[in-house]
Amino acid sequence: MGVDKDDLGRSSDVYVAFAFAAADVLLETDPEGTTLFAVGAAMALVGRGARALTGQPLRKIIHPADQPLLTRSLAQMAKGERVRNIMIRVLIPEGRAISLAMSGYRHPSTPERLLVALSHPGGLPPLEDKRVSGAGLLDKDSFQAMAAQLLDSATPDEPYQLTLVELPEIPAFHAEGGAEAQAALTTELGNRLKSLSVGGDAVGQLDSGKFGVLHSTAISADKISQSVAQASRTVMPDAPPIEAKLATLVLDIADIPPEEAARALTYTLNRFARDSENGGDLTSLMKDLQPRLSATVKQMNDVRQTVATGDFNLMYQPIVDLWTNVVHHFECLVRFKGEDNKSPYETVAFAEDVGMAGMLDMALLERAIGTMRSAVANTESLRFAVNLSGRSLSDPAVVARLRGILKTTGDLRKRLVFEMTESAEVRDLAAVNDVIQSIRNQGHEVCLDDFGAGHAAFHYLRALKVDNVKIDGSYIKDAMRSNEDVSFIKAIVQLCTELGVTTTAEYVEDSETANLLKLLKVRFGQGWYFGKPAHPASDDIRTAWKTPTLEWRKGLLYFKG
Repeated sequence: MGVDKDDLGRSSDVYVAFAFAAADVLLETDPEGTTLFAVGAAMALVGRGARALTGQPLRKIIHPADQPLLTRSLAQMAKGERVRNIMIRVLIPEGRAISLAMSGYRHPSTPERLLVALSHPGGLPPLEDKRVSGAGLLDKDSFQAMAAQLLDSATPDEPYQLTLVELPEIPAFHAEGGAEAQAALTTELGNRLKSLSVGGDAVGQLDSGKFGVLHSTAISADKISQSVAQASRTVMPDAPPIEAKLATLVLDIADIPPEEAARALTYTLNRFARDSENGGDLTSLMKDLQPRLSATVKQMNDVRQTVATGDFNLMYQPIVDLWTNVVHHFECLVRFKGEDNKSPYETVAFAEDVGMAGMLDMALLERAIGTMRSAVANTESLRFAVNLSGRSLSDPAVVARLRGILKTTGDLRKRLVFEMTESAEVRDLAAVNDVIQSIRNQGHEVCLDDFGAGHAAFHYLRALKVDNVKIDGSYIKDAMRSNEDVSFIKAIVQLCTELGVTTTAEYVEDSETANLLKLLKVRFGQGWYFGKPAHPASDDIRTAWKTPTLEWRKGLLYFKG
């Protein structure tokens, strides 16, 4: 690319900024967006050489639908605010529109000029967003996705802020204008809030009368309050002024990686939404939101530290063949150091909610594999089940790591069993089933855990081909006293039998329940009747697994009952 001698005189901070932005194309423009200088791989990115862009309005290559977004972004840059990685559609000569990431800020040494960077989105894919209201505001999920994208580009010294806006019930609007006035207010307010948001589009309608705005620290709560008042005066000049409730949250990402900061925000917002549904106003709830976000970040750091240091134990609970009394396998149950007698449910559920379940699952799997190959458990008659969250099986990165691990476990195929657990509904059951079938095709049995509780219902069994179904313990505990529970167990067993799937009952606490389950043709049992979760009793395989309820007979481990 040739360089004009005028270009050589440009301040070096243009090129420093270009390198810092890792942009494919850097443009220097006036406040209206007319390109004064261009450098970079413009031909490859937008189908025009850098010289062809010079002297042209930037809006000439921007999709008409994104022109307002460009205008708002340039205005933000001119005011000294940074615009980071907003997705904008650019028209290329073939007539197609492509999505690029646009960033920019005011020129550091020439304030009347702007620096605009255009980059291939790379890790910032175009948002497949869903819009609500006449203002085209993002819905809750799309708003959270945008927040994740913005956090990925934020810096610790210049964090974004999230302001939640809650409008009170407005009788005057309903009485005088009805639903149309309410819709008009939402549209007017949405447009005004967009103008204050990062990139001109970071506003979500989280619920009826509840909005979220992602903005820079330069935007104050007073400015947002003024926008609410201006919107209400525009739509209903004679109505009483609206006093919205506002609460602002600083999105500090200094302590964790950006992608985990986004997960922390999503988790915190979801908790906030659940609390809102259970009562409580915005002001009182927001008092807890900033500490809650900080607590979430700390808890995520604790989970990561636990995985990195291996600061956890595995305990083993026997699952017994009710028809033969042979121990079919042991379930590997995680216990965090110093908490052997405490259920890990809350920590595991938290890891699922913040997208860290895969990290934890893979650490437990590797620990279990180590145990299976050690002298204390390296025999064909000892089999072990490892839990995999449905979230893990939905995460391509975790699945890739799982596949890599399983390439090294050919010697354990008949001994290593998997249980799919889930505390939240799996959205793409077809994709998860593909993973399950690849596991089964390698010789590993797969069990569907907690069947009949929460999300793990009959549509799971229809979509996921598995080897075993573990009936949720809530039905087993009361089976001796509840005909309804017995009928439910019968129905599951009959369905599973027709599908060629075996069944396991949890929470078997006494011989009476075990005998009832035999009559109901349940194949396997798990519970304190057979043995509590425990560590191996010694380093010698001959004594490690012997307990008051278990003993070796002819090379097999039996339940004594």
